[in-house]
Amino acid sequence: MTSESALRELLARRCIEELLTRRGRAADAKDPDAILAEHVRGSRDTHGIFDGTIEDFADYLRTHNYQDDRYGTQRHTVSNVLIHFDSPDVARVESYHLAYHRLVLSSGSFDVNVGGRYLDRCEQVGGRWLLTSRQVVYDWSSSSPATPDADLEET
Repeated sequence: MTSESALRELLARRCIEELLTRRGRAADAKDPDAILAEHVRGSRDTHGIFDGTIEDFADYLRTHNYQDDRYGTQRHTVSNVLIHFDSPDVARVESYHLAYHRLVLSSGSFDVNVGGRYLDRCEQVGGRWLLTSRQVVYDWSSSSPATPDADLEET
């Protein structure tokens, strides 16, 4: 590997890590348009009970989770990112995620934590790294009565 190709790969790795962070923040902000902006049009999303295109997933979020008062604050954290380049413009990425969700039910409020992995395929399109597919693997989850509000603002 030449110095130039090593530098290109290092930059691509950083861009992919930022992509994953932006995608998590878009979910935290409950912003379907921001979620779509991090994906190639028509890309695949397999996400719990949902399996379809990213556009259909964004519509699902608009009409279900993001319109439902039971779903409160959420935070997605991504770590332990492993990137394997199939070519200079295509990468397979596995990362850990920890997702926090506040769920408000008639029986009370709950803090729900979910841990798992994102299995992503990313491509550089027009000079920008984007997701072309995402499969979410759920490894564990826990819930407990909600802690007092920490004045978390929606982002």
